[in-house]
Amino acid sequence: MSYMKWAGTKVLLAVLMAVAGCSMVAPGHKLNWQSPYRDFSSLEEGDIVHLPTGVEVSKEELIKILSSARIVYVGETHDNIHAHKVQLEILTALWEQDPGEIAVGMEMLKRSSQDMADQWSSGDLAEKEFVRAWQEDWTNDFEYYADILRYLREKKIPLLALRPPDGWLDKVKKDGSIPQAGHEADGLPEMDRDDPYHRAHTEAVFGRHPKGAQDFEDFYRVQVLWDESMAASIAEYLLTEEGRDKRVVVFAGGQHVEYGFGIPRRVFRRLSLPYAIVLPTAVLVSPEKRHKLMEVTMPEIPLSAADFAWMVRYEGLDEQKVYLGVMVKAGDEGVRIFSIIKNSVAEEAGLKKEDIITAFDGEPVETTFDLTYAIGRKRPGDKGVLEVLRGEEPLRFEVTFRESHMHR
Repeated sequence: MSYMKWAGTKVLLAVLMAVAGCSMVAPGHKLNWQSPYRDFSSLEEGDIVHLPTGVEVSKEELIKILSSARIVYVGETHDNIHAHKVQLEILTALWEQDPGEIAVGMEMLKRSSQDMADQWSSGDLAEKEFVRAWQEDWTNDFEYYADILRYLREKKIPLLALRPPDGWLDKVKKDGSIPQAGHEADGLPEMDRDDPYHRAHTEAVFGRHPKGAQDFEDFYRVQVLWDESMAASIAEYLLTEEGRDKRVVVFAGGQHVEYGFGIPRRVFRRLSLPYAIVLPTAVLVSPEKRHKLMEVTMPEIPLSAADFAWMVRYEGLDEQKVYLGVMVKAGDEGVRIFSIIKNSVAEEAGLKKEDIITAFDGEPVETTFDLTYAIGRKRPGDKGVLEVLRGEEPLRFEVTFRESHMHR
């Protein structure tokens, strides 16, 4: 069953936060990333600061410095459109400087999806099918990454799937398998759990998660596997014939790259190549995101959080989302409505419970994904035509989508 909205569901977000410790938690604590020379409260959106010295740099100066690194890590808060704009700006500038010499690694795709990633970047996979796979690997938040992913496809830039496959996660969660340095078990990468700063940082974040019955050590094993898998994926690519001369740009949650003890240190353990870290840092927060600013008391860590902090606004895509306002489940005849939200566009258009949606804008609707994908391409003010079966009678309904306040 599926609630017809294009935003990431709260359930999926909760799972990701609990399993991986991604940067959806506590974007507000980023304001504690202080340069020894600069107070971030004096900075404005668009400012870029070299953290070790506190010196502001231009975008052009930043790109010149990043061009000396073989690996460029750009963190993110997953639901911040401005963090993704920074990522695309950096990618575009590096590509224009060295066309053909860039590959991009993304946390959101599992290693088991590498063939699909190859088909996407080569232009051999339709967007709808890629989005279907993206949702299975990550969440239904493709629009946050759409501009980046379409740029990769346009330029045919290799896309690296970094995250651990389900089998690795199951192995670590079920029996606590922890391959030590120099050893591997069932294909798992070696896993270093002895970094005191990484452990302290992760424990602070864990303290703010809804834990249920989850033990910190279980949580930490998965966090380490997540980072080690991404590090192994990057190092393995750089050792291939294709990757040995490439610069890899890595897009991952801020907590996987900040301070360098997540992915960067683990790549460096495998391949001692120069790298740089850029952290989009929220200095302005839109009203709809203020509830996401979870207070986390971070431990004192005697490391620089990054090489550069790029000041951004924290803002989502909520104003662009539209909702049909139905609960549905797939059946043999199509997608059946089993509930309609009061005052929704579906109710206003005349749709009813037990209607079977068979097409949207002329395209067949056979699965709930077909419907969510079609709705996700709409914006407030757009119209759509639904074809339904009501009993034996075929009907057509036109709906006009509007911004919904259901998520607020």
